[in-house]
Amino acid sequence: MTGAAPPPALLTAVRRLLVPLVRTLIGFGISWPMLANLLKSVYVEVAERGFALPGKPMTDSRITLLTGVHRKDVSQIRSAPPAAEAAAAAAPSLGAQVLSRWLTDAAFRDADGHPRPLPRSSGNEPSFETLVTGISKDIRPRALLDELLHAGLVTERADGLLDLAEAAHVPRGDLDKLAYYYGRNLADHLAASGHNLAGGTPPFLERALAYDRLSPGSIATLRQEADRLGMAMLVELNRMAADLADGDAGRDDASHRFTAGLYLYDEDEAPAPAPQNAEPGGGAGAS
Repeated sequence: MTGAAPPPALLTAVRRLLVPLVRTLIGFGISWPMLANLLKSVYVEVAERGFALPGKPMTDSRITLLTGVHRKDVSQIRSAPPAAEAAAAAAPSLGAQVLSRWLTDAAFRDADGHPRPLPRSSGNEPSFETLVTGISKDIRPRALLDELLHAGLVTERADGLLDLAEAAHVPRGDLDKLAYYYGRNLADHLAASGHNLAGGTPPFLERALAYDRLSPGSIATLRQEADRLGMAMLVELNRMAADLADGDAGRDDASHRFTAGLYLYDEDEAPAPAPQNAEPGGGAGAS
């Protein structure tokens, strides 16, 4: 905390990013008092973890100075047991790990590098059973298969072979999974943006393009191409990461994590009055 007023441009940016967040919160019944209590505890947690002075213990008074949270509240928050929200940081589901291995492990890919059709079980040969038990023996492969078939992520042929129906695990209809990825992906994106905003080096890759005045047909074309190109990139990075993780197994310095993501968004904007002498054509930008 420097004592200087925060940059107006940053406050404007924060207000802009809060709009879609608050829209989601209201939609799920999370009121201002609930959010205020959550923010208070997060302010205390972040200050305690990231803003201690070298060689000095973090005190309630310093946290109050940094955050503006009342010292009494700081003391209560710091002495409370870990919040239940920590469960949201749990690892991805076994289903996600199984599908990822099906995509990346050479034993489960064909000569072209695509996920190969698998029998339910086949002794020591690659099968759905060996795919699952290679990750965890705590769940029956049949139970997981039933879940994946029901979700449409795996399909069964007439000859009994199983096909991976999705190029990647994208949870649908399961609020717990959707909320997990919502928090994980947006948190990492914000962390990368904050690092770059503060002048961190080296900067993280963060690029986007934006166009307006597009027709619904153009939007559909762009979405289809973005899906195709983006999924190809993620599948290749997923394969590389799996191979590198295997090579790093057992290394003392193998303590880093890596996230790469994609997103796209479009909406129908209400037409604004055109300024005088405005030139035709869509606006474009990249950042």
